[in-house]
Amino acid sequence: MARKRRAKDYEDHQSIRPMPKKRTDRPRLTVAQAKEDIQQAGRQEGSPGMLVLAVLAVTLFIGFYYHILALQGMQQLTGGTPMLDHHVSGFTITDVEHLAERMDDDALGQYNWVHITAGRIFPVMLGLSVISVGLWTLRTKLAKWGAVAAAVIYAGLEIWASITREAVLQDITEANTSLASTLTVLQWLVFAFLIIWIVAMLVLKFIGRNNPGLATSMDPEREIP
Repeated sequence: MARKRRAKDYEDHQSIRPMPKKRTDRPRLTVAQAKEDIQQAGRQEGSPGMLVLAVLAVTLFIGFYYHILALQGMQQLTGGTPMLDHHVSGFTITDVEHLAERMDDDALGQYNWVHITAGRIFPVMLGLSVISVGLWTLRTKLAKWGAVAAAVIYAGLEIWASITREAVLQDITEANTSLASTLTVLQWLVFAFLIIWIVAMLVLKFIGRNNPGLATSMDPEREIP
């Protein structure tokens, strides 16, 4: 009887021993949880994206003031004739003479003041926008240095072009007109390229957050293995 009781007790002890948890019972990490953790970490440490957005906002404001308020506002001094800055496809010596006839010394002084204030700040801010977005989104050092080079080239080109446009109004020659017109066209081409590049980098940055597998990764309930 003692042996039977010991065997029975052993069987009862075996039957009540806790079963190990299955592997599938452990908590699973979902994409939504991962994104929330990343966002909380970004809020705690500070996100460089906020600085990039601030630079972009200042650039937009300066650009609006320079091209819309200041340069277009000067048309009131020239009888509606646009400034040479807005001749995207270039201008001829006839265009320069037509504008010079409508600009007195006060108008030329105002034109110079606009260039040395907002006309200097805007290309520098746009260059800083390209650099900040590039450093934030691009991965390779070569691409980042390319963004820096493009920003410096644009800023120098636009400032140089604005100086030649002022010079041609005071000394109207074929050589001055050709130089100012060529630089103006190049300035707008580089400007368009930089705007497209900034938008492309920001879009790719957004898409990159949802890798791997754009369609599946956007599902907040997808489990991360």
